[in-house]
Amino acid sequence: MADNQRFTKIKKNVWKMESGGAVYSVKKYASHAQAVKVRQVHQLLSAQHFPYILPIVDKSDPLLIMQPWLENAKAVNFKRRIDRIDSFRALQALHDTKYTIDWQSISCLPYYHMIEKWEIRLARFEEVRQMCGAFLAPSTIDQLLKYGQDALHIAKKESPPVHSLTLLHGDVVHHNILRDSNGNICFIDFDLACLGTEEDERVLWMHRVLPQISYNPTFLMGEHPALQTLSNQSLAKLLYPNEVLREWLHLLSLPLAQQQRMASKLLHFTDTALSHWPRLWYDIERMMK
Repeated sequence: MADNQRFTKIKKNVWKMESGGAVYSVKKYASHAQAVKVRQVHQLLSAQHFPYILPIVDKSDPLLIMQPWLENAKAVNFKRRIDRIDSFRALQALHDTKYTIDWQSISCLPYYHMIEKWEIRLARFEEVRQMCGAFLAPSTIDQLLKYGQDALHIAKKESPPVHSLTLLHGDVVHHNILRDSNGNICFIDFDLACLGTEEDERVLWMHRVLPQISYNPTFLMGEHPALQTLSNQSLAKLLYPNEVLREWLHLLSLPLAQQQRMASKLLHFTDTALSHWPRLWYDIERMMK
């Protein structure tokens, strides 16, 4: 390590590095294949002058991804209309790169199987229901399982959307979409980048946004007219309690002390979601053609 370099650990495999008056984000990957994928995605997007990413500035270590550090950047807040508008516009631009980049020819991009992934998630939740019982009432667990099963049943009966495949970011959580000090939107962490239909990622984005707007899909579609063209299958996927299931599975993977600290917040999130689900179901069923 050079004497003029200073590292500050941000999380397990991410550091802030100060070197020669410049500041960088440095991420070390355990998997060479994943680092290759992230690097190739950035290279292809950069070649098209895609404006919503940061450049990779050092290519010497195949396991390291080094990029400029965005000082004073903030994660988007999906409660704010401007953040919803700008993040969705950037997401559309990412998906539209299919017109200039042949993403299907990129061998390192896995295909995203949403329904299969969600079936596995639901099965895992059912397997750990006894552990969930330390926090959730049996009736609440049954509700979540029933909503999940019914949503998947409806989605599988509907025809999939007819769209060409494109690049999906893979993890459109708010902290992977930054707004820099100049107001520009930037995607970070393409670790889960994959190949899929744009509708699948629009559904995932909506799952992240809906809890911030009282689970009102009609309002969200009025704000973003492009969402009004979602297929019936994609609409049905909005009925799956994805965020709640994912968060409980994450909580149960943590040490017990951390579980206890997170439980009250997650219980509130779960109760709020379930209180809105009957109305959400009614709204979505009216939208399905």
